[in-house]
Amino acid sequence: MLSPRLEENKWDLPHSYGSMYGVEEAQAMLEVLNEWAPTNNKRVREYESRFSTFVGASYGVATNSWGGAAHLVAIMMDIKEGDEIIVPAMAMSATANIFVREGAKIVFAESNPRTFNIDVEKLEEKITSKTKAIIIVHMCGQPCDMDPIVDIARRHGLLLVQDAAHAPGAMYKGKGLGEFGDYVIYSFHQAKNICTLGEGGMVVTNNKEWAEKLKKLRGHGAGLYIGVSNRMTEIQAAVGLVQLDRIKTHTETRRRLSYYINEFIRDIDGLSTPYEISDVYHVYHLYNLLVDEKRLGMTKNELMRYLWKKRRIMAISYYPTVNCLPPYKELGHGEGECPITEEMAARAIALPMSPRYTEADIEEMVTGIRDVVNMRKKGLI
Repeated sequence: MLSPRLEENKWDLPHSYGSMYGVEEAQAMLEVLNEWAPTNNKRVREYESRFSTFVGASYGVATNSWGGAAHLVAIMMDIKEGDEIIVPAMAMSATANIFVREGAKIVFAESNPRTFNIDVEKLEEKITSKTKAIIIVHMCGQPCDMDPIVDIARRHGLLLVQDAAHAPGAMYKGKGLGEFGDYVIYSFHQAKNICTLGEGGMVVTNNKEWAEKLKKLRGHGAGLYIGVSNRMTEIQAAVGLVQLDRIKTHTETRRRLSYYINEFIRDIDGLSTPYEISDVYHVYHLYNLLVDEKRLGMTKNELMRYLWKKRRIMAISYYPTVNCLPPYKELGHGEGECPITEEMAARAIALPMSPRYTEADIEEMVTGIRDVVNMRKKGLI
């Protein structure tokens, strides 16, 4: 049950996305406080071990954030001037930012308008003699089509990095994402499916030597490398361990509620429900919709505005394509670089999705959506 405060604001950020905490997390935190709150100790090691096993990898390196984990990977990649890294245009800017800061040239790739993931059929044409790595993003919690992506990376001798911030526990053909590629980077930010007190991250790998070096880099380089300091604290790991115990139940709740939304709104002309590919386990970090402005009678921005104004439902807009952001325009990117993805981003929104919700909550939300659509059709808004 939501507390009265959360019940009153249940469709508003930050209550409408992310995970949820309970008494168990509070007890775990108190145990760490009673030990004077050390950093990067036994709970971090346990969390690294259990989480990496959960996602199908051999080794995990916990950090203070997704960005902290990605920074370690970027250092490991030893990026040189002129090295190119392929990144999907549909992503959070962080997916590219870290690697640009390390000196990489970003090459943006198109995303598939049905899955929102990188378009495998258009991926290989982006590879040149300067390409060093491919970074993929499992958008909304749905795994990319890993078999052909792994094949492309291996045939061209490229590193394969997965941004799995949206996808803890997602599976491809019965396998965890940690079984594929070279590095997988996870986020435990407050909006994600697993949360560790607002921030947190982890990189997993199956290479023991890489894992050992990553841990040294995380702690200032341990006197052996020029490292950084982005360790995870014990209190974050303690909460993460409790969250990990909850993740399967939370994920099944997300999946059930997402399918419930599908049934309620699939007949609303102008709204396209998520497309789930076969042979994957989609964890529904986000519930994505595509808006057809002509058929619905309003733009996605109008829909979001009226949902909030009339029913206090906080739908959110997807990230604008990274190539169109001001700092990337300064680097020579811009509109028209990935036209399919840009058109898709202009139509994509996400509805509130959290394990906090019940089917009654979902019915309330969908009723609100229907009310707004009907008011628009009658010219009342």
